[in-house]
Amino acid sequence: MIRIHISTRVVFLVARWAVKIPVDRRGWLQGLNERILWNQYKTKNCFAPLLFSVGGIVIQKRVEQFTGSVDEYAIKIKRQIPELNIANCDLHKWENWGWNDGDVVLLDYGITEQVSTMY
Repeated sequence: MIRIHISTRVVFLVARWAVKIPVDRRGWLQGLNERILWNQYKTKNCFAPLLFSVGGIVIQKRVEQFTGSVDEYAIKIKRQIPELNIANCDLHKWENWGWNDGDVVLLDYGITEQVSTMY
């Protein structure tokens, strides 16, 4: 089954992958930022694994959707990852979180202070 979500990027959920293709400048920057944050913090097990990226296009491991309260995880990740301690972001939306091998992980981690002002 293929699922599609559109925001600043078109996200195709296909088999074991989430393919994110930017539709505007914000989406392109988000893809670039996800690669930067993944490379810097991947050992913390707080992000959906990034498998491949080129430019602003990202392919992540598809993880199981999280449906609980994410407030404690949002607070925790803002403490762990200073770049995500942004007032105007959507870390508190459960749709942006998932389960990966028993860990609660952030699916959409391309936000920056610059990108947050573009909405």
